[in-house]
Amino acid sequence: MKSDGVSTAFSMIMEEISAVAEQLNQEGINAFKNSKYSDAQKLSESGKELDIFKEKLEALQKDWNSGVNISTRKRVKIEPSYSIPTHSKSAKTNLRITTPSGRVIQRPTAAKALVDAIEFLGIEKVKPLGHKVNGVDLISKNKHEKYGQNMCGEYFICTHSSTESKKNLLLKIGEALGEDLEVEIIEKNEQPDFREGQL
Repeated sequence: MKSDGVSTAFSMIMEEISAVAEQLNQEGINAFKNSKYSDAQKLSESGKELDIFKEKLEALQKDWNSGVNISTRKRVKIEPSYSIPTHSKSAKTNLRITTPSGRVIQRPTAAKALVDAIEFLGIEKVKPLGHKVNGVDLISKNKHEKYGQNMCGEYFICTHSSTESKKNLLLKIGEALGEDLEVEIIEKNEQPDFREGQL
């Protein structure tokens, strides 16, 4: 069945929620390994709350698919307000970034992980470093007509590069800013395995 705009939006939200769940799981693993049991417990509780919210969202999605006729659903079209990078080299891999404090940044795509990491490090700190991606400014206030970019506040972040390049770039940025980042390349569907039983 051809997907309609609302169904597509539901899928995007589900993907985003799954990414947040992955982050919570990985942060829980780190907290548990470092004997921060109170933090691990809080992360576990947050994960449970997220699961409940996801169940409600799944119920809404089911209501949409079964409660509204197909012809009406097909009338709904949603155009995203951002560009989705399509660089072939990063199609099957992702990034997992761990900060010195133990925070884990893992998003649905390596491009989004890169943007979140830059936001975490401080975009006003990263911009003066003058990094470029394929000859294009990593951080710019101008949208490029060709290369993929993701928005971060008022800035455009150039994400048109391989996952390996993104990893190396983040390591360089972290070193320049004195942030000891751990950046891993993982399979796109790889998920941490942090469960309540590990507490």
